[in-house]
Formats: sequence, C-alpha cells, structure tokens
Amino acid sequence: MILQAINFIKSRLNSAGVTSETGNIGEIVADGGAGHANDHVIISLINIEENRISRDPHNYIRTETGINKKNPAIHLNITILFTSVRHETGYERSLEEIEQVISFFQKQNVFDSTTETELSDAGIEKLIFEMLSFNLEQLYQLWSMLGGRYHPSAAYRMRMVTIDNASREGGPMITDIRSDYYLKS
Repeated sequence: MILQAINFIKSRLNSAGVTSETGNIGEIVADGGAGHANDHVIISLINIEENRISRDPHNYIRTETGINKKNPAIHLNITILFTSVRHETGYERSLEEIEQVISFFQKQNVFDSTTETELSDAGIEKLIFEMLSFNLEQLYQLWSMLGGRYHPSAAYRMRMVTIDNASREGGPMITDIRSDYYLKS
C-alpha cells in the first residue's frame, strides 16, 4: 500500500503540471542524477512510523461462520520528501517547482477513496498530508543522512496508510455468555 499511495500522489502531481518521479534522493544526488531524468521533483520516502493511537485493541474478526484471529491493523505515518533537482534549468526553477508542490497540497491535502477510485482500488481509505517544518539543525542532519548537498525541498507527513491482513486461523464460536458476579449489600 505504501507504493500505491506514493504512486497515487505522483500521478496527481503530474496531472497538476509538476513533473515528478519516485526515487532515493540520496542516491540521485550522489550520482549527479545519472540514470534519472533531469529536472524533475523527486519523491523520496524518508521515514515510516506507526500511529499507535489509532490501533484497534481487538484481536479477532467476526465472520458468518465464526471468529478468526486477527492482529490489529497497523496505521502508518509516512514522511515523504519532495525535492527539486534542477541540473539544466537552474535554482530559480527549483524554487518554482517546490512552490508548486506546496501549492498543490495547500489546495488539497486530503484524498478520500469515495472520490478517488485509485485509492479504493488499492484498499486505501484516506490519505491526509501535513507539511513538516525542520529547523536548520534537523535539515543538516537529514541531508547528511541522505548523503548529499541540500536542494530545495518540502517534507510532508502522509497519514492513514493502513496495513491490515486477517488471519485464516479460526477460533471457536461463542455459544453462550455467562456472568458470575454478585452485588454486595
């Protein structure tokens, strides 16, 4: 689902006139863009974290014939870096492209499967984007980790990517409920 979510955003950006591709920005910058089209916004996944607050505490799912064991779904927050790498047309064009990315998410930061068939086909209910702000030290650490020089970029947290696989292992059917409690007077 992670790849489908990122490809969905890439196609929406391309439809909005922002030429983009997915790739590891650290490798692309280190290679000098070899093997990648020049003058694109590069979409890189830079972090995956679990959203434990949204976790369902139940470890079963009820079916028509009984109950199946099921680990709770994992809800992910994915940090994506949009970087404009301009080898041919220059720094000013990079700034314009990053502004276009920011404008794109300012206009629409929520994508819902009820209106986006690509999301419903991929089993994604909703994607929510929020911009992240890094201070200079965090930017330095990020770009040092990526192994490259800084390029104009914007980071966004993509929320609500859910990974949920039900087990086929069944449990016994609940046939009666018994309560053994009493009231003290």
